[in-house]
Amino acid sequence: MADMDLLRAAVKTVLEGRLPPVDVTKTLISKGLGYGILAGSVLVKVPQLLNVLRAGSAAGLSPLSCELETLGLVIAVTYGFLMGLPFSAFGETVALLVQNNLLLVLIYFYQRRSLARSMTLLALLVGSGFFALSGNLTSSTITKLYDFNNVTIIASRLPQILQNFNARSTGQLSLITYALNAVGAAARIFTSIQEKAGGAMLRGAIISTLFNAILALQIVIYGSKGKRKGKGRKKAA
Repeated sequence: MADMDLLRAAVKTVLEGRLPPVDVTKTLISKGLGYGILAGSVLVKVPQLLNVLRAGSAAGLSPLSCELETLGLVIAVTYGFLMGLPFSAFGETVALLVQNNLLLVLIYFYQRRSLARSMTLLALLVGSGFFALSGNLTSSTITKLYDFNNVTIIASRLPQILQNFNARSTGQLSLITYALNAVGAAARIFTSIQEKAGGAMLRGAIISTLFNAILALQIVIYGSKGKRKGKGRKKAA
C-alpha cells in the first residue's frame, strides 16, 4: 500500500472512532521516522561545515575518518537502491554523502592534504558508482558489502575517537552533528526492523548509534574541560 493510501486509511479509521490496526500504526510511525530522519539529515553536517568555515581551520578532524565514512555512505546508498527499499528507509545516506564530500573538500584545503590523496578517493568513488550501475551486483553481494560497510563505520569512527582521546580535545567537531547522527541512527534501528531492511542495515544502525554517541560524549567531556582551562587562564592573568 502506498504511503498516502496508508495514511488515508488510518485517518478514516480514526474518524470512524476506531484505532488503526497495530501493524498499520507501526508502519506509519516507521514512515514518519524515516522521513523525519531524511529531513534532519539535509542539515545534519551543516553545523560541522560552519564550524570549519568560521574557524578557517579543520583542526581536530581526521581526514581518514571522513574518507572512510564517504566510502561507507556510497555502499549504503547502493544497498538501498539495489534492495528496492523505500526512499524513507535510506534517503538520509544520499544527503549525508553530499555533505560529507563538502566536508572532505574543506579538510583537504585547510589541512593542505596532497592532490594525489584527493584524486585517489575520487577515483574510488567514480569506480564504485560505475560498478554499482553495471548490474553485476546481486542482493547477496550488496548485503556482504553492507556488512563490510559496518566494519568501515567502526574504522571511520575509531581514528577520530582515538585522536580525541589522545589530544584530550575535539577541535572543531560539532556536538550538534554527532548528537543528531546518534539520534537518527537510533530511530533507524526501529525503521530497519519495520521496513524489513535486512540484518546488515540493522547492525549498521546499532553500530552507528553507539559510535556517534561516544563522539558526542567526548565533545561534551573534553569541551567542558577546555572551558574550565580557559577560565583558569583568565583568572591567572
